[in-house]
Amino acid sequence: MRPNTSFSKRTRGFTLIELLVVIAIIAILVALLLPAVQQAREAARRTQCKNNLKQFGLAIHNYHDTHRSFPFSWMLGADFNASPWGVQILPYLDQAPLWNKWDSSIPPFDGAAAFGFGPAVSIQNNLEVIATPLSVYVCPSTSSEATHDYDLSPAGFPITYTAARSDYITTNGVRSGFASVAYAGSAGGSRGGALNSVGIDPSSGASGDSTSRMRDIMDGTSNTILIGERVGGTDIYDNRGQLNATFTGALGTVNGGGWGDILNGEMWIAGALFDGTPSPFAPSGGPCAINCSNARGAGLYSFHTGGSQVLLCDGAVKFLSQNIDAGTFAGLVTRAKGETLGEF
Repeated sequence: MRPNTSFSKRTRGFTLIELLVVIAIIAILVALLLPAVQQAREAARRTQCKNNLKQFGLAIHNYHDTHRSFPFSWMLGADFNASPWGVQILPYLDQAPLWNKWDSSIPPFDGAAAFGFGPAVSIQNNLEVIATPLSVYVCPSTSSEATHDYDLSPAGFPITYTAARSDYITTNGVRSGFASVAYAGSAGGSRGGALNSVGIDPSSGASGDSTSRMRDIMDGTSNTILIGERVGGTDIYDNRGQLNATFTGALGTVNGGGWGDILNGEMWIAGALFDGTPSPFAPSGGPCAINCSNARGAGLYSFHTGGSQVLLCDGAVKFLSQNIDAGTFAGLVTRAKGETLGEF
């Protein structure tokens, strides 16, 4: 005889309301957790970016030990043979194969053979060198293409080439609009930065300076910038991190965003307006030199919140606030102006 099942236990499931409550709780927890995860990821990316700068510091110091001088920021000979700082330190970044492939007497641009600047095979080798992406030149916080195409025709030179991206650039000195703000009531003194250019200045035809040495850093190696962040390549961003199509079209191909690009060794800081408008759209630049624009000459630029990282001549890496005093920042850029700097 089968037992009476009328009193057996009934299996109870979730009601629709209970299920919706559970889903809402999970959504709230995810919303609370997601910013923390994103912050942790950005902290890791920022640390990697800092390590890149430290590697540059070691490479440049080893270069100095070997050559008794810093590498030049860029070199341009009378026959347009060109080399920037990013190429010169290749042997000290464990990139000997690329360095051995490089011919510093040959200009790395398309069509150089047609101008009689060297054997086609050597020109092609140089083009392949500067188009090789290297992770040490890339900040993980930056979203951009691995390589960029450049055309210097707007600057008066019928030169094109493809260069692998660099999120780092030299700071050659202070000038124009930013200088007028930074040096208000304090004119005079040298406004040049740590690394010098060598050879022929393409804009004037005049001979450039000699390389600089450690003893030339008269303001102190712990108070002078060697290399800073300047991301974006051919894409020009404003102070909100928004791409500006007008500035990109006008300035992008001459922005100097490749580690093997000669223009990546030339950045006299003129500043930008606080809304991100750079020179020449803002006459003579402006008062903002960190995170307002990544146009070459506007200043430093990163996708780190609140500022940008720099490598100092003593090998230390510092994070500079985008709200840093203009005079203090200018003092960090110049190597022999004699400024007295406090904490930064």
